[in-house]
Amino acid sequence: MKRLAPVVLLALVVLVAPIAAVTWGQKDMTGKYPEVGEIIYVTKTGQTGSVCSGTLIGARVFLTAGHCTAPLREYAAQLEHVYVSFTVSPFQPGAVLHEVVQIVTHPAYAGLKPMSDPHDLGGLVLRDPVPGISPATLPYEGFLDDLESDGLLGQGTHAAKFSVVGYGAALQFPPPRFVYDDTRRFAVSEFRALLPAWLRMSQQGRTGDQGTCYGDSGGPTFWEDGRSRTLVATTSWGDTQCVTSEFNYRVDLPGSLAFIYGMLDAYR
Repeated sequence: MKRLAPVVLLALVVLVAPIAAVTWGQKDMTGKYPEVGEIIYVTKTGQTGSVCSGTLIGARVFLTAGHCTAPLREYAAQLEHVYVSFTVSPFQPGAVLHEVVQIVTHPAYAGLKPMSDPHDLGGLVLRDPVPGISPATLPYEGFLDDLESDGLLGQGTHAAKFSVVGYGAALQFPPPRFVYDDTRRFAVSEFRALLPAWLRMSQQGRTGDQGTCYGDSGGPTFWEDGRSRTLVATTSWGDTQCVTSEFNYRVDLPGSLAFIYGMLDAYR
């Protein structure tokens, strides 16, 4: 697979690197998460590559991270096309690409600042509705707070588990050893803390946890109760070796939902 020219690639890596691919997880070969896709780009010189993951939340609206959409907008003049693919392995023959016609970043996003509320959300608007895939279920405001109040998140041996999904590098032992094959994977992360802007989870392989790493930013975190699954956060940042913890940006915040429903209303 061809990649971006070095200068552009470096810029994208610097801006998108905070976190990305599923680690210690498994390939989604049965299509368990069809609503999760990968962002594909083609430069004006014909080079192709991928950057970030995300989730279909409306017929034409794809939710991802703000630190993914910001560089796409910044380097738009060097890009010929941007696509989203929901194929398990988008660079294999027969993959379906959906053309992006609008790139949107949360208006309050001003760079990823982990210790504050960076409003790390962005969206891609597709030219046409995606057939055959149901958009993800969105949370109501304070969804995660209610889970915590109801005692469903827990600690220690009773800690809740969240599903994380995305494309990008797979972490292999001994870390940090990354394999990039642009394949959708899913994993399970253990709850550690609910913060004002973040859902913090463990991804320590030695304790059986899984998580996210480089190449998978913007991918979803799902709460699954056996009957349904709800998109509660998007992959944002974590430790540099992808072996300790992950901080995923909350979707159930007022500012998050206002941005999301604004897109859904504008781009039906």
